[in-house]
Amino acid sequence: MTNFPDSHKKLTSRISSYKSALTKEKRERGCIRDGSGKRYLLFSLLFVLNNLEKSKQYFEWFKNEFPEDRGEPLQKLCWAISLHRLGNENEAKTKLAELMLSNLYVIPFVLNHELKKYDMWHSSNWEEMDYVHYIPGQVLDGITSQEIKWIESLYNSFEFRRIRKRYIQIYHDLQHTKELNERTELLDEAYSLLKMLCIKS
Repeated sequence: MTNFPDSHKKLTSRISSYKSALTKEKRERGCIRDGSGKRYLLFSLLFVLNNLEKSKQYFEWFKNEFPEDRGEPLQKLCWAISLHRLGNENEAKTKLAELMLSNLYVIPFVLNHELKKYDMWHSSNWEEMDYVHYIPGQVLDGITSQEIKWIESLYNSFEFRRIRKRYIQIYHDLQHTKELNERTELLDEAYSLLKMLCIKS
């Protein structure tokens, strides 16, 4: 995000402005199209503000307002860590897995690992390696050493390694698969990979 707010006052002002804009659009149009992506940017703003109560309220509003929204990587990074801070470990784990599959480079970047470009099809620029350079420094600075350990532990777990390996293989195969039914089968499997997570209730 360009011109990320650099003070508490500016953060709260930007958050209030974005929320008001979304509310106004809903009131005037009957729905929120949000072509500029304010609904996603609010996750990083709230993450840096670190007001967990406001974050929790926004998460519930977002889920109710955009139940089918697949989201984007920075949003999922901030959402996952915020849920971890709130003690909601099951949902935090799921969001971190969603982040991993939405962009394979973000978690290694956060963990300060050397990045390597995968030989695979990327369906959007949100999935590309260059995406990591658009993550605001304020977000990276807001991640604690304990949270880094939590991310690394899950990222290196058998569950995450298993779904990551299969996801990479699927999108590698998609580069060379032209037949529609075969592509559909591969994409359906990719979308269902998160179900492989054995999350205890």
